[in-house]
Amino acid sequence: MATIFHKSLAKDKDSIARRGLTFAAATGSLIAAFAAAAIAIPMMAVWRTDLGLSESETAMTVVSYFAGCVLTLFFFARLSNFFGRKPIVLASLFLGIASSLIYAEAQGAQAIYIGRFLQGFSCGFASSAAMSWVVDSAPQNRQWLGTALTAAGPNIGLSLGTLISGAVLESGLMTSSALFDCAVVMLALCAVLVFISTETMRFASESLGSVFIPKIAVPQRLRFRFFASSIAFIGTWGVGSFLQGFSAYLSAVVFGFTNAMLAAILYLVLIGPNASAGVLAGRFEPRKTLTRSILLFTGMALVVFGTLVHPSAWVLLASIALMGAGNGAACSSGLRFLLSDTNIAERAGVISALYLSAYVGSVTPNLVIACIPGEVTQTMIAAGFYCWVIACCAGVLFFLRKAR
Repeated sequence: MATIFHKSLAKDKDSIARRGLTFAAATGSLIAAFAAAAIAIPMMAVWRTDLGLSESETAMTVVSYFAGCVLTLFFFARLSNFFGRKPIVLASLFLGIASSLIYAEAQGAQAIYIGRFLQGFSCGFASSAAMSWVVDSAPQNRQWLGTALTAAGPNIGLSLGTLISGAVLESGLMTSSALFDCAVVMLALCAVLVFISTETMRFASESLGSVFIPKIAVPQRLRFRFFASSIAFIGTWGVGSFLQGFSAYLSAVVFGFTNAMLAAILYLVLIGPNASAGVLAGRFEPRKTLTRSILLFTGMALVVFGTLVHPSAWVLLASIALMGAGNGAACSSGLRFLLSDTNIAERAGVISALYLSAYVGSVTPNLVIACIPGEVTQTMIAAGFYCWVIACCAGVLFFLRKAR
């Protein structure tokens, strides 16, 4: 009897260790995919100078990235329900490697478009398979941690990638080509961890034909929750995507000059509080947190875009930090609010539908900027985003009232 007990105890410990390794591999892959994507953010200051990118071309780099994300989430979001989480996460990492290699040799805007498009595919797969894998493998006594890291993981990766690449580029510790080579090594190491981890989705849980059929997989009972959460993601990501491509532009307007490190710091001021608040919000009741955080985000976003018309460096930095906190809390609480009544078979489809709407929202402001004929002024950008954030805030509050 004692032998059986000891064997059972050893088996339980091994199971916990395997689950911990899988959770670490899933979380690490999610963060690494977005960290590799973030290197392009401070690089925009370099590319704008070296390659002479215009505002329209800068906007198109963001459009290319989010186009890849949208296509992935629309057509391939549920591939992990057939092949399993591991193969699709590996595909995400290998696409990130391919885009980093393209960036290392980029000589013009077209190469950057291609690299960003492939990176969009990489982050799109991470936003479905890796996020679902994180939730699947979360510690059994801390399930909230899986959902919190699912929401905050991309922002943690973006924070680390932006800060490290900005510091490296500005200090001259290594060339941009060597920096992208380091990203390749990071993604390859994550791929090794994924390979030795445990699969959580049974092979062919859905038929291969069905997973390729575009499907917004949101159960009818969750429709109002989905609308509230997706509008929160659309509104916050739309503003975040602008700063992702235009942090160098915004710093030039407000500070009077720009470089890779300043562009990185400006984006980091947004994304650092975003990631922190996203994790902390996982401990609180999601409906109330979503209401308060979307109001905070909206108020601070109005101040941020006001600095385009009346520049003030300190007002910009403070308002971006608070806006980032509202952003992270809104996304984390919105995701928890939506996932609280889903099962493992629904999870990948629901998460993918949510992030598909977020990426569509993200690409919209940049696509509008890219398509405006003639010069795009600061006043035009400020007025457009004023309308954007107010409309999104009203939509979130309306559907929160409708959701039971």
